[in-house]
Amino acid sequence: MSEIDLSKIKEFYNRIPEIWASDDVWHTYSHYELDHYIHQHMNLFEGTRVLNAGSGGNDYGISCQEMYHVDIAEEKIKNCKNYIVSSIEELSFPDESFDNIICVGSVLNYCDAFQAISELSRVLKKSGKIILEFESSWGYEYLNTKEYKAPVTVITLEYMHEQHIQWLFSPEYIYKILKQYNLKILEQTPFHILDGLLSKILSEELSVKLTKIDHIIKNWPIFRKHGNNIILLLEKSFVP
Repeated sequence: MSEIDLSKIKEFYNRIPEIWASDDVWHTYSHYELDHYIHQHMNLFEGTRVLNAGSGGNDYGISCQEMYHVDIAEEKIKNCKNYIVSSIEELSFPDESFDNIICVGSVLNYCDAFQAISELSRVLKKSGKIILEFESSWGYEYLNTKEYKAPVTVITLEYMHEQHIQWLFSPEYIYKILKQYNLKILEQTPFHILDGLLSKILSEELSVKLTKIDHIIKNWPIFRKHGNNIILLLEKSFVP
């Protein structure tokens, strides 16, 4: 998995003034969903040592004992108290350094998923939790394309008026990696379900407005696997 040029990603995120484009309704909604989910799980972080993997400098208002920010874009994290400029595929921390980990904002989609997840698992303590989010090839946005439901594929998309290359993963592909590294799924929350389908016939703005229906349909089996984005709450299991 070497088709992603991290130097270009680093240059882009060092240059832009904000991680989440305020004039982009799709990504504004993504930002809202991630913030909302993390705020619902604030109790996980109290009194713990947290790794914020690919943080972009955002601490999400988390109150914890200590937080380490890791990102390839130094400009976004250089003002954080504790930070390391690094890819999450090669973390410099010792084994079992953190009580909990956050890795959201589709950071995983810029990485070798196998290598990144292995590193996150390595630095996480036993029974530690990870909030992990990724973009899925099962999203309705990719219906009737060669990328739809592909285990691993590369896509080109536009963000902030620039072309970007990233990975897409099927949920099953990610779940197999998680199992290999003893990461148990406690919760699965899909979002951007309906708007991916509606965007084929409606404007993106109207599609995103209607995606509030996701909160009703996200637990229906017919829709559950088709979130363009999936948030997972994981726990590292003990290995006999």
